Amino acid sequence: MPRKQPKNQLLLDYSVRGNRIVLHLGQVESQRIAGQLFEGLVNGDWMIEPAGEVADISYAQDIVHQIGHKLPYPEGIKIAQLHNVDPLFKGFSAIYHQKGWVFVNAASDINERNYHIHLLTVSLGLHTIYANTASLAARSEQLIFEALLPFDEVESFFRNDISKIPDFLASDIANFFKVPFPMVLKRALLLKIITDDQYRSFMTANPGTAAKPRELFFSKDGSIDDLEAQLFSGD
Repeated sequence: MPRKQPKNQLLLDYSVRGNRIVLHLGQVESQRIAGQLFEGLVNGDWMIEPAGEVADISYAQDIVHQIGHKLPYPEGIKIAQLHNVDPLFKGFSAIYHQKGWVFVNAASDINERNYHIHLLTVSLGLHTIYANTASLAARSEQLIFEALLPFDEVESFFRNDISKIPDFLASDIANFFKVPFPMVLKRALLLKIITDDQYRSFMTANPGTAAKPRELFFSKDGSIDDLEAQLFSGD
C-alpha cells in the first residue's frame, strides 16, 4: 500500500536533478568521508538497503511532523544510521534515487545524533529555497532551535546570577532537550537568556564527564541558598 503523503509535505519532482549531497556536517575531514561514502553508494560499491550490518534505517515522518513547517520535502525521507564508519564522520543529507536521505554516524553521542538527524531532515525541506549552503545550514538550524529548544523551556534552566554550570547539570540539560549542551547554550545566547560572559563560562562544562553529585541536605538553619551553593560549587 502506498504511503500517505503527510499534510505538511509538498510534492516535488526531483527526477531531473539526479543524486547529490544536499548538506554536509562537520569539518573538512568529515565532509571528505561523506563524499567518499556517497560516491561509493552511487557507484554501487556498497548498498544502503536492505537494513542490517551497514545501517539502521527508519523513516523521518515523525521529525517532519515535529518541525511543523510546510516545506517542499522529497517524498519518503529515510534516515540511515551508519555502522563501522570513521569516527570523524558526522553526517550529511542527500537526494538518492529521487528520495531524501539522512546519513549519520550510529556511534556518535545520542544527543548529537538526534540533533544532526533533525537538522539534516529539515535541510531536505529547505534546499530548494536556499541555494547557498551557509544560508541553508543557518536556516535549518533556526527551525530546529524553534522546534527543539522553545524559549520558555530554555529559560527555565538559567538565571542571571548563575556564573557556573557543573558538569552533571550540563548533562541533565542536554539530555532534557536531547541535543548537545553547546547547542542549548547557543540558543540561550541568541534569545538573550544568558550573557556573553555566562556563555563563555558555561561552555567550559563537560557533560561527558558528569558524575553523580554528592548527597544534598539542609542544616537546621539552612536555606535554598545553601542548596544552590552545593549545586553550583563545581567541587
